[in-house]
Amino acid sequence: MDAIILCGGLGTRIRTVTNNSYPKAMIKIKGKTILEWELTWLRKHNIQHAILAVRHLAEYIEENFGNVYETQHGTIDISYSKEKEKLGSGGAVRLASQYVSTDLTLIMNGDILTNFNLSDMVKLHHQLNRPATMALAKMRSPYGIVEVDENSCIIRFREKPLLEHWIHAGVDIVLTDLLASFPEKGQMENTIFVELAEKKQFSAYKIPVESYWRSIDTPKDFKEAEAEWQPL
Repeated sequence: MDAIILCGGLGTRIRTVTNNSYPKAMIKIKGKTILEWELTWLRKHNIQHAILAVRHLAEYIEENFGNVYETQHGTIDISYSKEKEKLGSGGAVRLASQYVSTDLTLIMNGDILTNFNLSDMVKLHHQLNRPATMALAKMRSPYGIVEVDENSCIIRFREKPLLEHWIHAGVDIVLTDLLASFPEKGQMENTIFVELAEKKQFSAYKIPVESYWRSIDTPKDFKEAEAEWQPL
C-alpha cells in the first residue's frame, strides 16, 4: 500500500510557531518533524512508498527529505506531487494519484501525530470489504465540562474530557481505482467522501482511546503535543 500525505496547507493558525518560514508538517515535536514521525509510523506498518502532496514552501520539504528517508524500521521511498495552484484536499489527492502503484492507497493529513495500530485498520478494511475506510478519533472538548444534577446543583468538573462524538482522524484507506473519482479541485470531505457515505461504502475504524492521536493545528496543540508525545 502506498501513502499520500497532504503537506500543502498554509498553516495560517500556527504561524506564530513556523513564522511562515517552513511548512506545518516540518514543525518539530520531541526533536523530529511531524512528517518524520508520520513516515516512521507508516514504515513501521510496512508502507514503503509515500507521495508527499506539497505546495506551500514545497522546496523546504524536498530539500530536507530527498527521495529516501531512513527510519528505524527501514527505508521509505518518497515521491513529490507538486500543486501549481490550490486544489483542495480532493484535488491534491487526485493529482498525487499518478504516483501510486498499489491497489490500496492510504491518505493522511500532514499534521497528525498518532501511534494507533495501522495494521489493525488495514485488517478491518479487508474484513468489511468496502471501497474505503476512515479512521475516527474521539473528540476532546476544548473546554472543561461542568456537570449539573436534576436540582441545578453542580456536582462535578471534568477538564477537557473525551466526548462521545467521533471525528475524522485524517487517515483514510481507499481502493486506488477510486482516486479517479476524486475532484480535480475541491475538498474530498464534501465531495467523494459524502458520496461514499450516502452509498454506505465507507467503513469506520475507531482509534482505541488508549492510542495517541492529535492534529497539530494551533500553537496550543503544538505545546500540548510536545509535552504528551511518546516517541514511536
